[in-house]
Amino acid sequence: MGQGPSSQVVQLETRVEDPVNGEPPRGLALIAHGRLGGTFDQPPVRLLAEYLRDKRGLRVVTWNARGIGRSEGGNEWTDFGIWIGDAGINDYHRMLRESMAQYVKDFPDTKGAQLFLCGYSAGAVFAGCTRPPLSFPQFAPAYYILISYPIEMNPLMALHKSGSYFRSVEALVQGHGWENLPAEFEGREPDVSGVFTVTGQFEGVFYGLWAHILGTKNARHVLRQVLVDGAGHAWDDKAPRIVEEVDKWLSSI
Repeated sequence: MGQGPSSQVVQLETRVEDPVNGEPPRGLALIAHGRLGGTFDQPPVRLLAEYLRDKRGLRVVTWNARGIGRSEGGNEWTDFGIWIGDAGINDYHRMLRESMAQYVKDFPDTKGAQLFLCGYSAGAVFAGCTRPPLSFPQFAPAYYILISYPIEMNPLMALHKSGSYFRSVEALVQGHGWENLPAEFEGREPDVSGVFTVTGQFEGVFYGLWAHILGTKNARHVLRQVLVDGAGHAWDDKAPRIVEEVDKWLSSI
């Protein structure tokens, strides 16, 4: 398959999973994976998907990024727009809009459906830069779950956009301050139900600084941050702890 511009719509290998008990889903969750060999089968993504599907009764949508698995397009090594995140953010926006539209079509009586925007590593950047479109009032304000937000790699990955990516998450908990908020919101951040970050102990030397800055901006009182002892960016055998911490958080709110 030929490489196209990062803004071009490409066909992505997508997995849509409804609760296995046959009950209608209570809402919708999207989860984006990390890069540099990452797929929608990475343990941090797969374990969270199974939890949100089985324990929380959600329809869960995951997809392989461009150039991964059966997804079309180039990857981060062949397209600069993909390396700095433009394509990943655009794809997350599109997947969200299409998934919400399909959900409403499948369940036309939907009211107050839960919505989860999740991502791991680079996928956490893409999720944090996404706002649910206003054209779907059937959904409640979104929950954000950001796993191993790439503090150390953000400047290398995003280059001149790294500040904007950090501000996108800060604005979720502060209620304002992101210059790239879509025009449809007229400068007002949408409400959120909660923002949860879960990060490994060995993430990097700057994680504590970022966590402190983010915490000071939590004017909406929606933020919870968790640091997992003994875990690194890849999580390895610590990946089940992600689900444990997410479950504790959701069970407490």
